[in-house]
Amino acid sequence: MQHVARPRLLTLLEQGLRGPVTLVSAPAGSGKTTLLAEWAATAMKPVAWLSCEEAENDPARFLSSLTAALARVDARLDIAAQTERPWHPPEHEQVLTRLLNDLERVLQHDTVLILDDVHALTTEASQALLLFLLNHLPSRLHLLISTRVDPPRLARLRACNQIAELRSQELEFLSAEVKVFAQAMGLSLGSEAIRLLEERTEGWIAGIQLLTLALRGHNDATEVLRKIGMAPRFLLDYVREEILFQQPPEMQRFLLQTSVLERLTGPLCESVTAESGGQQKLASLLQANLFVSALDDTDTWYRYHPLFAETLRTLLQQQEPALVPELCRRASRWYEQHGWAEEACEYAYRASDLPHAAHLLAELVPSFVEQGKLVRLSRWLDRLPQEVIAASVYLSLALIWTQPLRTSQPPDPEGVIKHLTALLKTHEKDDPEAQAELQRELALQQATQALARGDIPQALSRAAEMTRSLTGPETTWSRFTLWRQRVLLGAAYHVSGDLLASEQTLRQALPAGGPSPNFVVIASLDELYEELGRLRELGRLYEDLFRTLAWHHHLPSLALSMAHQRYGVLLYEWNRLQEAESFAQQSLELVPHLDLARPSPWLTLLGLGVLARVALAQGNSERARQLLESEAFDVAQFPVPQASKDVLILLPVRLALRCGQLDPALQWASTCGLHSDDPLTSPLGKGRYAGYVTLARVLIARGRGHPNALALSQAQILLDHLLEISVGTGAHGRLIEIQMLRALALHAQGKSRQALATLGPILAQAEPEGYLRLFADEGEVMAHLLALIASFTTASPDYLQRIQAAIVPVWQAQPDAATQPAPRSTLYEPLSAREWDVLQLVAEGLSNQQIAEHLVLSLYTVKLHVKHLLAKLGATNRTQAVVRARALHILPSS
Repeated sequence: MQHVARPRLLTLLEQGLRGPVTLVSAPAGSGKTTLLAEWAATAMKPVAWLSCEEAENDPARFLSSLTAALARVDARLDIAAQTERPWHPPEHEQVLTRLLNDLERVLQHDTVLILDDVHALTTEASQALLLFLLNHLPSRLHLLISTRVDPPRLARLRACNQIAELRSQELEFLSAEVKVFAQAMGLSLGSEAIRLLEERTEGWIAGIQLLTLALRGHNDATEVLRKIGMAPRFLLDYVREEILFQQPPEMQRFLLQTSVLERLTGPLCESVTAESGGQQKLASLLQANLFVSALDDTDTWYRYHPLFAETLRTLLQQQEPALVPELCRRASRWYEQHGWAEEACEYAYRASDLPHAAHLLAELVPSFVEQGKLVRLSRWLDRLPQEVIAASVYLSLALIWTQPLRTSQPPDPEGVIKHLTALLKTHEKDDPEAQAELQRELALQQATQALARGDIPQALSRAAEMTRSLTGPETTWSRFTLWRQRVLLGAAYHVSGDLLASEQTLRQALPAGGPSPNFVVIASLDELYEELGRLRELGRLYEDLFRTLAWHHHLPSLALSMAHQRYGVLLYEWNRLQEAESFAQQSLELVPHLDLARPSPWLTLLGLGVLARVALAQGNSERARQLLESEAFDVAQFPVPQASKDVLILLPVRLALRCGQLDPALQWASTCGLHSDDPLTSPLGKGRYAGYVTLARVLIARGRGHPNALALSQAQILLDHLLEISVGTGAHGRLIEIQMLRALALHAQGKSRQALATLGPILAQAEPEGYLRLFADEGEVMAHLLALIASFTTASPDYLQRIQAAIVPVWQAQPDAATQPAPRSTLYEPLSAREWDVLQLVAEGLSNQQIAEHLVLSLYTVKLHVKHLLAKLGATNRTQAVVRARALHILPSS
């Protein structure tokens, strides 16, 4: 095996030497021996090494080997135990006692005894000697144990905090270590290949080595790692010989047969294997470090290491191919009996029992649609014969709902109506409930079409028609139909401008029993709460959502990626930058795993957009520019309808403005088809609103520095129109943004007092909801206004200070501008001569009292000058003012 230095683990080993015992316990192939050898080669202490083998189960052999290893450290040790005369069991402990006493007497320095492969000691006699050694260690001897299986009876040492432990989690290779190892194996892998290699092996070094061997000779390692299904021959041989064949026949059989399961629990394993003792076997596998990990705190559910499980399944397929479908059929029955319909359906598919899979899938369709699992639903439908789908009303409906995932063409509403009409004729002799369901679906599709063309009364009428048809006892499908009707009504009320009615209806579509991963409704409420300006409510919605995710095991990656991205946007607004970055990163990590018929570059764009905004907020404009110039932001190349492109392009336009790049924004404004004097009608959809607000921002940026510019007048006209519409619908979130932009436009026109009077009330409204980056992202202009806002707002000083502190000055956000000395005219108001004198003394570190004495001024006058300095420099404290002044070359660099 190629060597990779692992200093973080060497540090952990050194820290463990502070106590008497260190245990390195991990599965086969985890790099335990290699790690100990690396540490021993550079150890500053004397090291004795004993590699335990099966022969050491003979107590005499164990004592002889142990004494010989220690004698290499200090030749004065008593070697009487190495005589050839046989030792009888009662004497073994006496011999070990004598050896330990000799060690206590002769060892003058701290010494380390490494016992490698202690799992080889399996007899009661050898384990008794090991326990005696652990309990009677000499004061200067530290014991370092390497094993695949924990030695028995370590509880006392743990309770007394006398044992340091390194387990498989610590030994797992990290991305950087995987990369170094691959290079040592002669492979130059890209970041995605490294990620896949780490993901497939979960840091198991033996698996990493064996997979890198399999990658040799392939030009595209990433593609091989994505598609590799059968475990490579090297891996099969390793698992078979080093792991599987080391187990008793009963355990070998258990491992192979339960490898078909993604998750394991005792009763399920017993049902699949038709043998008892499932929970005990799982517990013993966990204790033996046999690539099993517990999924909960109660040790009820477990899972195998993915690569280990895949290898076992390959071996099972080779040995007993006919048994595999039967094992999956048993798993399906067990899950169905215990109410786990989704898992039951999955294993019915794996058993190739398609009739039963179709039966189960028909029952699952409502929950799949509610939770946004359309990709999974579509994939399962694709595995069924067309005649099986056509025979079921519910699967036929599911085929209609998932059709957009199968083709690059936009949905054909008229085609859907024709299809439903044909289904009604085909199934006219079916049961009445199926007929009623088709009738309701037809009404729902007609309502959806009416909503799309803006005919709200027709949409509401059709939705009401659906409600009247929901008579009789409640069923899964009737509940599902009612849910879809509420989602439709929520959308209709939203489009009509009745935001409160929309919220009330959508809230009714959430489960009454508490939060659930109902992504369809959550996405609708996200847009609604953003428009209403109720960020706290939106935050609680996502907090509830992410709290429940751990309880759902088949979440749709598409919806999950969107949820992470949207929550990242909210966290960004609250200036929780690290959390926002983390959620955006998690969203991006899910994108490669999306099982879509078409690529989803827009998800990547949105995730990277959050990262770019975070980078700018942290002052890293170079990182933001790199992202903005990447292919991910080339919206023109996206395989999406033009209407979607028109909305997606707004993100790079806004980011370009933030980066000070006005030309791309002006180019967009000249071609977007939007104008400041367009007749706007209420209500205004999210996409059109975002387009017009972006146009207003471009006009303000274009007119800034030219108070009489036509662009500023155009911006004011446009913002006045948007304000009128938003007031009429109660869209307080939009009102906050619009009024802030009106204040910026007024300030750019030189109307500072009007700007402050406009901004002040909005800040007071924004504070309870935690708006922060909306204001801070406006930079120095906002800093200047906030320095003068106190008498115009009831917002708290603490809130204003937090916004000020979050503002990244232009000189920090755009480092390249530092190469062009900024004249004093970059300040909104130049410093007076006396203020410049005060600034110099502030830079020297003098206090206000010392400045007053130096300039022969009153303390009050100095404080007044300092206050003016902070306002003109857009700073919140003296230190920030000095840094700002140096960046503008008002003061010389330190």
